[in-house]
Parts: sequence; C-alpha cells; structure tokens
Amino acid sequence: MRHAWIVLALLIGTCAHAQVPETALQTAIATRLDALAQQPLGALRIGDNTLGALVSRFYAQRADAPLWQSAARLRALDDALDGLVDDGLAAQDYGGHRLSHDVLRLQHHAPMTDTERAGIDVRATAAYLLALLQLRHGVLDVDTFYPDWKAAPRWSESAAWLQTAARAAEGGAVTAAFTAARPSAPVYAQLRRALQRLRDEAAAGGWFALPAGPTLKPGMHDARVALLRRRLLVSGDLTRTAQSDADDYDAALADAVRAFQSRHGLQADGALGPATLAALNVPVTTRIEQLRLDLERARWYLHDLPPRYVQVDPANYRLDYYNDGRLAWSTRVQVGQPWRPTPVLRSAITRLTLDPSWVVPPMILREDMLPKLRRDPDYLARNHLRVFDAQGQPVAADSIHWTRPPAGLTLRQEPGPGGALGLVAFRFANTHEVYLHDTPHKALFAQTRRAFSSGCVRVENAMELAQLLLNDPTRWNAESLQTAASYDVTRDVPLNPPVPLRIIYWTVAVQPDGRIGLVPDVYHQDPALREALGDALARQEQAFAPAD
Repeated sequence: MRHAWIVLALLIGTCAHAQVPETALQTAIATRLDALAQQPLGALRIGDNTLGALVSRFYAQRADAPLWQSAARLRALDDALDGLVDDGLAAQDYGGHRLSHDVLRLQHHAPMTDTERAGIDVRATAAYLLALLQLRHGVLDVDTFYPDWKAAPRWSESAAWLQTAARAAEGGAVTAAFTAARPSAPVYAQLRRALQRLRDEAAAGGWFALPAGPTLKPGMHDARVALLRRRLLVSGDLTRTAQSDADDYDAALADAVRAFQSRHGLQADGALGPATLAALNVPVTTRIEQLRLDLERARWYLHDLPPRYVQVDPANYRLDYYNDGRLAWSTRVQVGQPWRPTPVLRSAITRLTLDPSWVVPPMILREDMLPKLRRDPDYLARNHLRVFDAQGQPVAADSIHWTRPPAGLTLRQEPGPGGALGLVAFRFANTHEVYLHDTPHKALFAQTRRAFSSGCVRVENAMELAQLLLNDPTRWNAESLQTAASYDVTRDVPLNPPVPLRIIYWTVAVQPDGRIGLVPDVYHQDPALREALGDALARQEQAFAPAD
C-alpha cells in the first residue's frame, strides 16, 4: 500500500458539516486501490493496461487525495454519464445506478465511514476515466476486428492526460471533458443527433409496417399510398407541405421515396418495390442498434485525421479525397465481393503506376483463372496474358498442362487500354495485395451496389484522382497525365510526400444536407460487432455492480 501524503486541505462537499480527516480518507483510498486490482472492475482491459492500473496512476499523481466528495461534482459526472445514451452507450455501463445513489448520500450528508467514502471516490474515478477513454478509442479494440488498422497507442499512458482529466473534474467540467474526448469530425455529432431522433421515435411507439403488395410506381393509385405518405413523414423524407390525402402516387411522393432510397443505399427509382418496402419496415429498434454499431466504428476511425488523405468506404461504394481537412472531391468505386471483401486498413499511397501491367495474384490465379484456362484454351490470348516461370522467364502457354501446372507460374497482363488496371494504379503498402486502380469496366459504376472485384478498389474518374494526388498542375495536368498513361509503357511516379489512405467500413450514409441513412451490411460485419459490443458492455456493467 502506498503511504498517504499530507497535502493542503481540500474543500469536500458543499456544506459546513465536519469533514473526515484528510489523511484518513487518503489512507482509505490507498487501501481501496490495492483491493481494486483484484476485482473485476480493476481487471477491465484498457488497451494493454487495466482499469485498476490506470485509476491507481490517477491517484498517485494526487497523492491519493479524494476528488468526488462534493455532491455537486459527483452530480456533474452523473449527468454527463446520462448523456452517453446519445453515443450508443448507457450510464449503467459505468455504474450509473450506484453513482446516482452516491450523489444522494452526499447531498443529504449521510453518515459514512472512510471506507465508504473511498469506495465512492474510486468508483467515480473508474467510471470517469473509462468513459473518457471509450469515447476516445471505442469500447472494443479496433485491432481485434481490423488488424491492419494499426491503431495508435492509447493516450491513457500520458501523465499530462490524467492531469487534464483531473482538472476538468475539479472544475465541474465533466461534460466538457466528454465532449473533448469524442471525435471532433462533424459526422460524429450528426450520428448522435440521428440516434437521439430514433430514440424519440422509439419512445413514441416506433413506426408502423407497410403491408405487402405489388410494386407501387408514380402515377398509380392504391390504398397503401396514404400509409406510405405517413411513413415518409415520420422519417422526414416527405414534408407536410407536400402531403396529400389522395391515394395517387404523385411526383412529390416519388421524390420522397427517392430521398429515402438514396439514404439507404437503394436504387433511387422512386418506386416502392420489395427492397424499399423491406427497408421502410426495418423496426426502429433495429435502426437504433445499427447506429450504435456505427458510433463505435466512428470512435475507431474519426480521431487524428490528417489534413490531407484519401478515404474509401466499401459499404457506401465511395471514395473521398480530403484536403486541408475538408472534403475536396468524391467519386464512386467498385469494391470486393462479399466473399473477397476489401480490407479495412490504414496505409499511405506512395506512388502511382501509369499504364500499369497486372500481375495476377496467386489467389485469383488459383481460384478464378485456372478453371477458365482448363475450359478455354484461348483465354490467355484473348485477355493479353503472358506466362512466366518461377525464374521470371516467359513460357509458351501451349506447353503447360493446366490441369496440373508447375509450381511458381505467374500470369502477367501487359499494359493497354483493356488492361484490368486501366490507365493508373495507386500503390500502398498492405498485406492483402490490394490497391486502388482505374478499370475498363466503367459501365458497372452505374450499378447501385458495386461489390464486383476480388478486393481491390476500382476508382471512377481515376485520372482525376491522380491529378489531385500529384498536385503539380504544371507538370501533371489532365493532358500530360493522359499522354503519359497512353504510351503502353509502364511508369512509376512517386508521391512526395505520400498521401495517407484510410479504408473504413461502416453502414452509415451521410447525405450532403447532414441527414443520416443506413446502407446494407454488404460484408455482413454487423452481427459479430453487435455480439462483441454487447458482451463487453454487459461485463462492464457487471463489474460496476457488486456491492462494496
């Protein structure tokens, strides 16, 4: 046990009743900290550390001086924890029920022993630090789900951070501390507001399910049209000024349906077909759960954003380029098929390859091309593919028995207009052999759901992205880039400095007006995240629950 230091007297509480001797309470806190390490609460993991170790470090900087012996100060923490409901969390995840009871005990000056007061203080500190860190990093470790994200070390190791947290609590600024811990990117605040609206809707009874029936299209008349109007009023896609009691499917209603479809990753045709009906009938409780998951992902993704970077979002089939911290350019992408998903990762684009050749990755050779080669002897010639042995020497294709090809064969597609990588490829370090690139399959960009590749990201208007990344309008304007990429000669152009790349995965669709939609979980990642998050918060709630 650490010995108590004699420090300046602290004002504890808000009244003039007799106080517990400071050194006695400090000793009780030190004893409490020693016991915390053996309890489930202290054993909760915080990155590579435990909550107990973090709380002990917090008090070590204070010489075990108490922090939460004022009812007003403790109430500020209680209120801030209640506000976590808009983060998809809950006060009970941090011992909120006991904390509310402790506020009342302090407020009414209930007689307590040193041990009881120390218990209040240490529990409150544990709740405070845990909430701060989970707002900053997420409840779960991102690297458990996405090992290639390579999250930065948790900032809880910083002594300065602990001191800042203590000063905020001492000043009654717990809510402000929570706000500072949350991601500052505007989308996080938009997600919180969207969750609040959904919770309000759930409290009002949720929305009704539309009955099944034939597809409704503009110009049709149907008794279900009035129900559709009511449902779109609830979601805010239809305004009351556009409302009509008629059962005709008019232009205003079609526009409202398109708005709903766009927000939810559906084909925006303005018709009420099976997919749109199913999305409209997803219960509000399910939508709340989806937003909770994406708020957790946002806590993983949205901190420490560089001023200039490229972000790819496979679930939304979108690439965004940010410059000076603002969205500067956006385009559609084609991404990996569900059984070959585009990976979530952080890296940096280090070079562009103009007029690139394509070396067929081993997995694609094994699983895709060999079956085609066995069926179609002309496949190689038709796709301009050459064969090389393990030493890199060319091999005549007709000399190979494709049922049992020799080990170490490589297929390479030479550069050209019909090459799989188009006119430009964007290279970045990763363990998946994926990259961003142009594509000859441009017609597929018109599809709403664009999961067509084997993991790489096909970029629409890729030459525009190349021009933005090179950021040299004198040497690399649109014309010079097009010329350099049309020589049928592969050429690497370095990016100096490299441009950070972030491939994220979430099912949120943020509209230009700030409204939120939820798109299909193309890679079926939500169930595992939902289970892991639920289990972690249940363990956390239980850890705060045992009586002293």
